[in-house]
Amino acid sequence: MKPNRKRPGFLAHLKRFSGLSVLLVLVLQIAAAPDETVERISRNDLKPLKDGMPGEEGLQREVVLAPGVKMTAAIEVTAKGNGSLRIGNLNLKVFDSHDDGSYYENGLLNIDFADIDGDGKRELLISGIVCFTDEKGGKVLRREAVVFIYALQPNRTFKQIYRNTDIRLD
Repeated sequence: MKPNRKRPGFLAHLKRFSGLSVLLVLVLQIAAAPDETVERISRNDLKPLKDGMPGEEGLQREVVLAPGVKMTAAIEVTAKGNGSLRIGNLNLKVFDSHDDGSYYENGLLNIDFADIDGDGKRELLISGIVCFTDEKGGKVLRREAVVFIYALQPNRTFKQIYRNTDIRLD
């Protein structure tokens, strides 16, 4: 009799690849998904804050994460070029255009809500490129592709289930 072994899931396969490869796999999977299964928050979604200082931007949007489960995603960006995504129990630095030794290419990391493992719940995927600069901030010394995946838990919180970098968003 053969032992009952579970087949490795999609996330188990991701751990075999480098950061740029994982980013490419996720981009291709999200691009191939039907439009109604993926929701993206992009740089174009950010608008000037009505009561904010000049240069401050933000958004607030309801995101459907599973049948009967909605949460509010809010992003606030300061005039100095730093910003965070708040959703559920998370408060993640997803915007950084201020060069203080590093910044995110295009300012905002990619923020996608997609069901990548087929369980009927959307995962939160954050990906992009972090640029590391010299002391004067004029020259990019290194670029690193980063991917973070957070899964919705039964208690309506998020748990980080994958990260390909030592960089932290929280």
